[in-house]
Amino acid sequence: MSEKIIHGFSFTRERALPELDATLREAVYLKNGAKLLFIDRKEVNKTFSISFKTIPTDDTGVFHIIEHSVLCGSDKFPVKEPFVELLKGSLKTFLNAMTFPDKTMYPISSRNDKDFLNLVDVYMDAVFNPTAMKKPEIFMQEGWHYELHSPDEEMLYKGVVFNEMKGAYSSPDEVMMSSMAKLLYEGTCYGYDSGGAPTAIPSLTYEQFVASHAKFYHPSGAFIFLDGEVDLDKTLALLDSYLSKYEYQESDAEIAPLKLAGHKESTISYEISENEDPVGKARVCLGFHAGDFTERRLSIALAIAIAAIAGTNDSPFKKRMLELGLMEDVYFIPYDGIRDNSLLLEMRNVKVENMRKTEAEALRILKEILDTGIDKEVLTAVFNNLEFRTREQDNPSQPSGISYAISALDTWLYGGDPLTALAFEDDLAYLRDKLETSFYEETLAKVILESRHSATVYMTPSATLGEERVAKEKSLLDATKRSMSADELDRVIAANAKLEEWQRSTDTEEALATIPALSKEDISPLPENYPIEEYNIGTTKALYTQVASRGIVYTKLLFDMSDFSPEELMLASLLTELFKNLPTENFDTVPLQTKIKSNLGTFVPSIMAITKDAVATPYFMVSASALKSKLDSVADISAEVLLRTRFDNPDSIKKIIRQLKIGTQEGISASGHSAAIGRCSAYVSAEAAINEYVDGIENYLYIKKLDAEFDSVSAEVISKLDALAKKIFVKERLTVYHAGERSDSHAEQIINEFPMGGGIGERAAIAPFGKRREGILIPAQISFASQSGNVFELSGDMHGSLSVVRSILSYDFLWNAIRVQGGAYGAGFTRRANGIAGFYTYRDPNPSRSVSYFAKSAEFLRDMAERDEDITSLIIGAIGDVDPLITPKLLSGLSLITYLRGETFEQRTRFRNEMLATSAEDLRRAADLIEKITEGGVCVIGGKDKLDECKDILDSYIEI
Repeated sequence: MSEKIIHGFSFTRERALPELDATLREAVYLKNGAKLLFIDRKEVNKTFSISFKTIPTDDTGVFHIIEHSVLCGSDKFPVKEPFVELLKGSLKTFLNAMTFPDKTMYPISSRNDKDFLNLVDVYMDAVFNPTAMKKPEIFMQEGWHYELHSPDEEMLYKGVVFNEMKGAYSSPDEVMMSSMAKLLYEGTCYGYDSGGAPTAIPSLTYEQFVASHAKFYHPSGAFIFLDGEVDLDKTLALLDSYLSKYEYQESDAEIAPLKLAGHKESTISYEISENEDPVGKARVCLGFHAGDFTERRLSIALAIAIAAIAGTNDSPFKKRMLELGLMEDVYFIPYDGIRDNSLLLEMRNVKVENMRKTEAEALRILKEILDTGIDKEVLTAVFNNLEFRTREQDNPSQPSGISYAISALDTWLYGGDPLTALAFEDDLAYLRDKLETSFYEETLAKVILESRHSATVYMTPSATLGEERVAKEKSLLDATKRSMSADELDRVIAANAKLEEWQRSTDTEEALATIPALSKEDISPLPENYPIEEYNIGTTKALYTQVASRGIVYTKLLFDMSDFSPEELMLASLLTELFKNLPTENFDTVPLQTKIKSNLGTFVPSIMAITKDAVATPYFMVSASALKSKLDSVADISAEVLLRTRFDNPDSIKKIIRQLKIGTQEGISASGHSAAIGRCSAYVSAEAAINEYVDGIENYLYIKKLDAEFDSVSAEVISKLDALAKKIFVKERLTVYHAGERSDSHAEQIINEFPMGGGIGERAAIAPFGKRREGILIPAQISFASQSGNVFELSGDMHGSLSVVRSILSYDFLWNAIRVQGGAYGAGFTRRANGIAGFYTYRDPNPSRSVSYFAKSAEFLRDMAERDEDITSLIIGAIGDVDPLITPKLLSGLSLITYLRGETFEQRTRFRNEMLATSAEDLRRAADLIEKITEGGVCVIGGKDKLDECKDILDSYIEI
């Protein structure tokens, strides 16, 4: 294309991007060199992001702290938390900021044109004109500071990022990745932790913080991304209003290629609970250089190869490794999306004396497999599955534009062509042609067996490491305090007082008025409709939703388990894992998985509990997706897995149980807020109690006990599993649902695969656990707290205004009281359609304090009601929260869930109108409800020291 200049942007290149039905347009801002990429396509959800290459030179996490801090006010928007004000009052479909190892990204998206430009405006001012560079209190709050209120008080570290990373470093995976990066990427920015190491964060000064922003947050180093039906003229004019103020600035932010340096190794410790047996809990991780950002096909080929040899317990590499008896799990981890990629191989639960032997055996077995060759049918199946998911382009967890923005930077950031990171047809064609050759074996051998740059991290468990870290931090703080003069202590105390005064302050009406806002007129009074058609095939219920899904049909098989006891539910949950890893009567595990991957996009067994008319029902659900041309395979594969899985190999089942225990334990530690909410909800809700038996802490305790006793009870367990499968998978329990193009023959084919059974018995009396005040002990230096109530029982109705209350408490009261002033990484109030409402905190340094603030929420709502202040923006933000961006896959799921709950379009419209009409009286009524919730049970998950601090609010303890 000939050069075209729009608002200072010179459009230099335009190319077709058929994979996305789009045109890729590139531009540069002439005055200072800011780069712009625009995916011009028919997509109502518009995306913007601005990113900067941010190159860490230490472990202080300076760019992570900057990411947090620039969203705490700016010149044009001089409020304390513009980010929170946007969360309160925007129709955003995505709003966040992200720190990567070598870049920081600020992405937003919205379907509303006015809202989109508002968000762009706030983010542009935030990154270029942040208040944080003139106000040290923001650095203290978001990064770190010494907390001290009097000379006689114990001095502590406090700060949001500091506590976030304390929580992160409680995870063995985080410790392993950080240690591996230091070895594998020594001498580059990737050898440092861009998030910040807790031991290093307190060495960062405010002056260094300010200097880092000045150096890297300049338009000359900016990468601006646009996607969708953007009003280009208005958007570029807005960008120009910011960029035009800056001249070109030279940058020394280039990332040099990795220097290959042979092999390195180190031994480190990771934390386990004080009562946990350390024997056999060591870990070994091998890391290998895996090409650079220009070698996209190499990264995809590696993903295909490792899935083929280690995708299941019976895949050749994983099977042989597990048969050695030297470890309990082994898997590969690709580490890419940076300038130089790597491939990691981790082996978990190894005896310390066997660590080096395990490493040697892994390399020996891998060589033998690659010399023999990878099964071509398996490779092809893995490739077909990857191709399906690549073409599907449907990620319900985030808008597609956000995914494209991240992908583009995989090459664009390093001077590469962003098209190569977004287009995929040529890569797929090239890799498809290699399936019948030795390409995949040679690729994996070159990266691992012939590596010129590798590292090994040996991780040994320590039951005392947590206490040692606490003692070391206390000793360092005590020594620091003793070294301070009286004047220095006075300055620290004064700085704390100034910080707390600022944190308690409120924004003026004039400042708040600068935040761009929508009005209720910008919102439709009607919610999205999720139509569903119900009909019968014989005596079996069938459901259908029409979805424009590009030839893909989404199918769900639901088997009613309303008559199942808690033990049966826990065994049924185990079935969902066994079905992924066991053979059937007609197929060994690998051929079965090959058949699944060759014909289906997904095949996922799970358990879902749904409440309708105050009655909770668990369903065993199989979710499958397939192209219309391969739809027959859904029935065939479902029947093979559900009806003919073999449970006659105790050793295989034992391995799966052990792996499940390990994974669940780490999941609780990593996502303690979810575990705490689930546990606390089970005190008051039958649906939540079912979920606890299925995948909560109760399920973990069952799996832990089963793992310990399996050798003595294996025959009994196998007999129960076999009988349970025969009980579940029968016509009388089955409902078939599909979305996409309607096919009654498809539903009928599925139904015909299943036998008649004994029918559904009397509904089991699955009851809530009742009020508890529990502490859940995990090996961590941080905690998570929750408190929940059942709205239907406490007030009789789920009023729409409660969604607005969720927004008020989460983004106003709890954000300020627990995150800003308390230093927790996150806190919020939840409201769910099943009637559960309650509080949670995330990576919280002071859970006891947080629980006390849960109880103050009612008073906050009453005060707000008394002031009768305008809450229009909070209503709008709440509407945005309940209006998800609907992808074909998500629509298929939402239609089914609303049907199972018995929610009608009229009910959802009433709920939406109640939200829009939220009044002061609604807030008063909600305050009464909140008061009842905070009189209920409490769950705190955390390390021993944190639970000890909560002894006054807890009366029972469970060790994970």
